[in-house]
Amino acid sequence: MFYELPATLPAEIDELESLIEKHRRGELDAASLKPRRVPFGCYEQRRDGSFMVRIRATGGAITPLQLSKIASLSSRFGAAFVHITTRQEFQIHEVALEHVIPIMRELLSVGLSTRGGGGNTVRNITASADSGVAPDEVFDVSPYAFALTSRLIAEPDSWLLPRKYKIAFSNSPADSNRAAFNDLGFIAKIQNGQRGFEVYVAGGMGTKPQAGHRLHEFVPDSEVYAIAESIKRIFNQHGNRKNRHAARLRFLWNTLGEAGFRELYQREVETLRLQNASALSLEPVPTLSPRLEIAPRPESSPEFQTWRGRYVARQKQPGLYSVLIPIFLGNLAAGSAIELADFLIPFGNDVLRATIDQNLRLRNIPEAFLGNVYALLTTFAPLAAEPRFLGSSVACTGASTCKLGICLPRGALAAVVKRIKASKLDLDRVADLRMNLSGCPNTCGGHMAADLGFYGKVARKGQTPYPAYGIVVGGTLGHGRARLAEPAGDVSARDLPAFVTDFLGHYLDAQPRVASFTDYLEQEGKRFISDWCARHREIPDFDEDKNYYYDWTAPEVFSLAGRGVGECSAGLFDLIEFDLKRLKELSAELPALDPARRPELLYQMALSSARMLLITRAVEPRSDADVFSQFGRHFIGSGLVDSKYLALVEAAGKRDLAQIKDRESEVLALAKTIEQLYGTMDNSLRFPGESAKPPAPAPAVEKTEAKASVVKDLRGVACPMNFVKTKLALEPLAPGERLKVLLDDGAPIQNVPRSVAGEGHKIVEQTREGIHWSVLIEKR
Repeated sequence: MFYELPATLPAEIDELESLIEKHRRGELDAASLKPRRVPFGCYEQRRDGSFMVRIRATGGAITPLQLSKIASLSSRFGAAFVHITTRQEFQIHEVALEHVIPIMRELLSVGLSTRGGGGNTVRNITASADSGVAPDEVFDVSPYAFALTSRLIAEPDSWLLPRKYKIAFSNSPADSNRAAFNDLGFIAKIQNGQRGFEVYVAGGMGTKPQAGHRLHEFVPDSEVYAIAESIKRIFNQHGNRKNRHAARLRFLWNTLGEAGFRELYQREVETLRLQNASALSLEPVPTLSPRLEIAPRPESSPEFQTWRGRYVARQKQPGLYSVLIPIFLGNLAAGSAIELADFLIPFGNDVLRATIDQNLRLRNIPEAFLGNVYALLTTFAPLAAEPRFLGSSVACTGASTCKLGICLPRGALAAVVKRIKASKLDLDRVADLRMNLSGCPNTCGGHMAADLGFYGKVARKGQTPYPAYGIVVGGTLGHGRARLAEPAGDVSARDLPAFVTDFLGHYLDAQPRVASFTDYLEQEGKRFISDWCARHREIPDFDEDKNYYYDWTAPEVFSLAGRGVGECSAGLFDLIEFDLKRLKELSAELPALDPARRPELLYQMALSSARMLLITRAVEPRSDADVFSQFGRHFIGSGLVDSKYLALVEAAGKRDLAQIKDRESEVLALAKTIEQLYGTMDNSLRFPGESAKPPAPAPAVEKTEAKASVVKDLRGVACPMNFVKTKLALEPLAPGERLKVLLDDGAPIQNVPRSVAGEGHKIVEQTREGIHWSVLIEKR
């Protein structure tokens, strides 16, 4: 409806159907099917083997009829709710594989497609949700997003890129759509009466996020396709196809440098000019004349007026209004979605947009019908009665369905909302404040562009892990102002609701003294966060309060078990970073510390130093004393750390605080040495000068077999240690040689093969042998 579907799409769906049928008959394994289904937005959900279907909606635009179709399909084949994403897409969850093709065909019947919903493709192109109706916009950017979508998805090379390619349009210098944080971003601009764009490139919100670089201060709007196609060609030809973790466009910019990137870009632009590539063919936004056969519903209650002040905005079209509908966590019940669609049909086609905050925005609503909208929302949108801050807060799915998730940010956000509502804070005074939560350092929840952001991580009390969040603050948007949020502290998941409530209370108290939230952070906010986190750094032991060791809504004690692709690696580095951060905090406390407390702090520094890198040796210490014993064996004994620290380590192993106090300079030097050693570690967990010989063999375990060069028995070894030991066993093997590992059922077989595959190795076969599993890995 808003963009043109490729003519080849029906045949492609037929082909996918035949592959799924082959898989059902056992003629095609799951690994071979995956690269064919993922570009169609068909992802496996982690826990029960069901699938999620992601539906493209350029600029978040769909018609009421399309929303009704998505909702009815969700009710028939899925989880009976429609999920709205931070990419302005729609998702159907918990779909059986045999229902994927019927869903795709029914979507096609109403002009919708899942093509490009996943994989290494041109992803859903986003646009400001109020584009075309905002009184302060430069101009409507929606037609450019629609036309560019139609053009790019018709080109075969758009489906075979090194990684995903994300494009965004913003309709004003405020950059409400975060264009500057995309692979390619266009921000509307008029210069000398000519429509055009300021253009940013190589931004991104995933692993190692960064703001985009200005590619053009101004280009005429006729250049949009040439720019997008040129960047796509550069990415396609020069992107990193070997390592998907360094394959996004921003990594290519960083590798080539600005000069190298611009040289390639200019070459591609010139090639397109020689090929006479045409500009986009813009079409007006398709609309149907409203057929308003419903009666206006007058409403003037105080509750209505409060709602109108929070969620209703006047359009640039006289007499028309847009309405933001807050959808908690982006999940809208299928029945409610159908009810909303039925209500909107009389208002025409162009009445609905999804937002990047996982909400819905209505448009083109005559003022007389605002009472009707309000009455409808009271039946299914409880957040419509709450301040906009709560309705605009975002949390990604986290570990509940995502294979990369560490924490459960949705449960955390629900707990935060409950705590804030009970606090009676005047949240209407922070209506424009943006709070975003992600389940891991990847930025799917948008935390690095938020005023107040959080990302899931692993922390630990002694040797016991618990769920925590890193705090980041100060992400900014807008012309020349795009800046990532900065780290400000860490908080346990259990304490997160208390932190957010206290922080907002402090900001509200400070508002009369500061000009803006940015000023508040610099003058008072960052110091408040640091002090609050310091007071709450020590959590209770498990026996005192076990809730700290459970994530929000989780039925089991927190661990890295059950995580999917790459999670063994993520947990490994999280644990290292925990001790590294702890060392820096302790070092900062030392100068002003009470002398009586100094020996204990020095001991904690020695403990963190000794423990920090033990996981790279596949060691799980049983106690603090064991930490020092294993450190002496694996780091001092191996020569990685100078033997001059041996006396200190022996004293720390006995917890001899008097000796530790006398060796303060050695404690500080050891901390520095370990930090420097970590900086030299490569991706194989080895250090300069360290030989790549195999780890010490376990009795009667490693042996040569016909199919495997080495066998490693890891039964009884928990995550992530089983992954570390697998990684170390692979290291001395030559490419093409094979390792067989024996793993327990459950989390080990779920995690280790995926993490190993994420490192680039090949899983040759995976078979159950009684109550355990055998996995054959070929080194690549």
